[in-house]
Amino acid sequence: MSQMRKSTECSSEFQQPEGISRTQFDQQRVASLALAGVMLVLIIISVVRNVDRYEDLNISFRYIELTDLVEPVKELLEVAILSAPAVDLNSFESGIAGLPDEVLASEKAHGISVIDGRIIATWMKDESDLDGVTYILTPKIDRGEVKWSVTGTCSEKKAC
Repeated sequence: MSQMRKSTECSSEFQQPEGISRTQFDQQRVASLALAGVMLVLIIISVVRNVDRYEDLNISFRYIELTDLVEPVKELLEVAILSAPAVDLNSFESGIAGLPDEVLASEKAHGISVIDGRIIATWMKDESDLDGVTYILTPKIDRGEVKWSVTGTCSEKKAC
């Protein structure tokens, strides 16, 4: 029996008072909740910061539709410019020299025209964030090659 008492006494020496363990538990719980809160805030900040990047990427992806529309006209204009005996870029207009007729932007179609050698494409009137945005390609002859510069309101939308 004395051995039993001895083992009981030994085990009671290793027990911590209940007040201390409850306080430590509460502190650990608060620390865990604080860490979870910080993680949540970081995730929210990351999502908010990347929403703009997603929107920019979405605009660029959708804008490819308009730039793809310009490519055949660009190729035709290059051929016309390089095959002309004397190059006067102001003489190249929609409907002349094998270039397609002008198409005005509407609710159903993008607009495209060639004016003074420049290709001007306009996003359709669809009330989207790209409504009426322009993509303008201006040719320049450099050592027998046509170089293109891009301007228009597409740069404001980060589309071109």
